Amino acid sequence: MNVTGWFLLPGKADERFVFNVRIIRNGGYSTRGVDVIQESDPGVCFTCICSFKKPEKISTPSIDVRQRLEFRKEFSAVLHNKQPQEHEEMPGVDAPWYWEFSKRNGGYTDPFPGLHLHKVDMDLYNEPKASEGLDHRNLKYYSVRGGMPSVEDDPNMHICSHLYASDRNSLFVISNHLGVGNDYGQMGSLSHTVIFHGTAEELDMIDRATGKARWFCQEAWTGGARQGRGTHQSRMWGDDGLHIATTLQDGMLRLRTEGQEGKPGFSPEAMIRQLESRTRVKGKL
Repeated sequence: MNVTGWFLLPGKADERFVFNVRIIRNGGYSTRGVDVIQESDPGVCFTCICSFKKPEKISTPSIDVRQRLEFRKEFSAVLHNKQPQEHEEMPGVDAPWYWEFSKRNGGYTDPFPGLHLHKVDMDLYNEPKASEGLDHRNLKYYSVRGGMPSVEDDPNMHICSHLYASDRNSLFVISNHLGVGNDYGQMGSLSHTVIFHGTAEELDMIDRATGKARWFCQEAWTGGARQGRGTHQSRMWGDDGLHIATTLQDGMLRLRTEGQEGKPGFSPEAMIRQLESRTRVKGKL
């Protein structure tokens, strides 16, 4: 499967999304186009192209060469033989200003619904790398919260879980690695591409032998930023080190103008106000 989506307009979280799917092509490679609108605005807020490929026939000769990564060896300086869940829970917003906000509010992290997310402290790995940040890496472990249908009954649900994880806190990798984690005035996804390399069984979120959720890992970095936009790139790995997916994201990243506050909803100042309001409401409940 290969999917590329473009984020065109901000969505309203308190209003339902309407997905309009059109058939572009059927066959061994089937293609669908999807346009998403909301009831209060006829403008398309999201559009994507999805390409689905049928499995190769057993009798058809094919190449099967894929990357595997020995995590414990490659990132031994930061993993310290910890289990995925022993690393720090990933905050709702992975930015320096949010880390400080969390400390002031009893470790509040605003957990991500649907997934367990744990971030590896990469300082010891990244500090010896090039100072501009292009050689830095970000490691994020993820697993599903709650139960899942079997991959045989609903493989799409398992694929969607990986898609869901692939875009979590992604643009903050760019701002953090380039040293502007507190200095952006506007940030947002422009497009996002995910290419899955294996079978549905390799994407199974549940270990069928134990019935427990499997842990996967996203290794992410930035290719740089220019002219108000930057790229987030990643490889997604199975718990056995198998390369299951590749992602590429194009994001808007604009620096804050001195003396001016960033765009509402997209800047640290605006988000801090939203978070403070949310924590005050929770404190009254």
